[in-house]
Amino acid sequence: MTKHPLLAGLLLLASIPALAVEVKKDGWLFPNPAAAEKKDLRVFDYSPRIPGKETTVKIYQRKKDGVVFETLEVEGEVYACQFHIKGGEGKPPTIYAIVDTDGDGVFESKYSAGERPRTPDWVAERYFKKHPEQKDPGPQASAKTQ
Repeated sequence: MTKHPLLAGLLLLASIPALAVEVKKDGWLFPNPAAAEKKDLRVFDYSPRIPGKETTVKIYQRKKDGVVFETLEVEGEVYACQFHIKGGEGKPPTIYAIVDTDGDGVFESKYSAGERPRTPDWVAERYFKKHPEQKDPGPQASAKTQ
């Protein structure tokens, strides 16, 4: 047992990579699906606020460099894109996602591998505006990622 538990705890925390959202005011570059080959389409339930499997994930592979990316959308409202960039010899792939957190079309938030962004509130708000017959349960109680 160490004589300085606080120091030992700080050293342990320092050894863990920081997971933080990186924000770029003018946004991150969104890929052009027209310059890629569509590989697959899947539907998932990513939002507890919207009933059923609401999120369409379209998977593409860019022709020029082989990068795989997935767009996430709810009824045509694209809110995120996840990238899978193949690593070099013996290196792991790079995985990250960019998210439009406020619905202005600018993908200003970048999430590293291991972080999972939640579906932004603006997506649900637009969904329920299109479906007034359904009751909006309102924003999640916690802003934590799912």
